[in-house]
Amino acid sequence: MKRVVLDTNVLVSFLTDRNAEQQEQASALFEAASSGKTELVLHQIVISELVYVLGNLYGVEAAEIAEMLGELLTTPGVVPIDEVVWTHVFELWPRRISDYADAVLATVTHHGSYDSVATFDQRFRRQLLREGLSSFWRPAKPESPADTPKEDENGS
Repeated sequence: MKRVVLDTNVLVSFLTDRNAEQQEQASALFEAASSGKTELVLHQIVISELVYVLGNLYGVEAAEIAEMLGELLTTPGVVPIDEVVWTHVFELWPRRISDYADAVLATVTHHGSYDSVATFDQRFRRQLLREGLSSFWRPAKPESPADTPKEDENGS
């Protein structure tokens, strides 16, 4: 069974109509989990981000978000976790992985020996690959210089 860490954007696409193609991909992932083919790992940072995004960017009422999360957390194949090796997060963020929550997910994937991270974020996909981790969906194009962390003025 594949064990896949979920990024917030996959859940947003799954729960909203923001992108039909992404919603279809996310739905297939949840179907694989429900049928026992895949375990979907849901870290607490993703739950927190999801609450913020749905409430503040999509205008979803708190009670509706709570209901969505209740259903999500009882979906077969979805496993909530909260552990993270914080020292590793701060080795990655902000230089090697620019987004804090993404650094948490990369750390969780590495230390939990999970198979991959499901994300629609192309930049994060490339950062995962640079860290020797797998993206559930491959990057659409090769890494660009804009995705490489910049050196500070001391050259480090």
